[in-house]
Formats: sequence, C-alpha cells, structure tokens
Amino acid sequence: MRTLLIRLIPLVLLSIFVAGPASGGVRTIANLPGLPVAGLRVYLPQTDYERLINEPIKAWIVVRGQVVNNKVSGARVVRSEANGVYDKISVQMADGMELYSFGTGTRLPPSVIVNILIYQLPKGEHAFALAQNDSVGGDLNLIYSRSIKLRYLGLAGATPPTKKSNHK
Repeated sequence: MRTLLIRLIPLVLLSIFVAGPASGGVRTIANLPGLPVAGLRVYLPQTDYERLINEPIKAWIVVRGQVVNNKVSGARVVRSEANGVYDKISVQMADGMELYSFGTGTRLPPSVIVNILIYQLPKGEHAFALAQNDSVGGDLNLIYSRSIKLRYLGLAGATPPTKKSNHK
C-alpha cells in the first residue's frame, strides 16, 4: 500500500503541473474571466481595441455599486489586487460615473459592476474603467453606454511635484 502511494504522488504532482495553466503567460483583458470583451468592439476603434486587449494588466479591481439617476453611487471594492494600492482611486473612478440605463419599473436601483484595470504603459500608469450590468435577470454581458473611463495615474514610483512658494 505504501509503495503504491509513493508511486502515485509523483504522478499526481506531474499531472497538476502539466494540466495547470502556464504561470509565465501575460495576463491581458482578453483572458480575464467575466469581462464583456466583445462589447468593447462597439465602442472602440479597431486599432485601439486590439491594443487594449493585448496590453498586459498590472492589477484588476472590481467595484460594485448601484445606478441611481444614471450615475453610479455607493461604490465599494469587492475584489482587489496589488494589496489595495489602487482601491481608493478605483472607488473614486466608479462613484459618480455617468451611465445610460433603462428603467426597470422597480424601486430598487439596478446593480452595476465596474471593472478597473491598471496598466503600466511607457508614459506611466493608467486606469481603465468599464461598467457592466449586474442586475438580477439582466444581461451580464451588457456594457452600459458612456461606461468607459480612462484616467492617468502618473509615473510609477515618482513623487508628485511640490508647490513652489513665491515668498521673497
């Protein structure tokens, strides 16, 4: 029995390494689960779309909120990467984001998910926000119109410039 167990352990470990995903692969928007990538084709020119979905992602933050008067409110982080470094900026980007949504005839505001993707580009860090429907019974692949937001975060590791004093 013990020899059988000793023979099976290397086989199980080998099958885990062979069948598991490659850890050396670059993570892009195209291979993130649950993102409605096909909907981006409608909003972006083809060259920008190709560039965006193939660019490596540094961090992915998921923020959930509600659509009230065509704006996201009550945004809160539900999934975060990079030890929470980008959580505050993600909530700021999502909260107040203007969306066009259809009324459902209910008093409960529809739920929305805002995916914030952090990119390290040559000119600095950029955050890309994409809002998608999260309502019960709604189309999860629906991207709200006016739901894309891009924000420049600055150069990684750079300190913000100090204000110069005009004292003489």
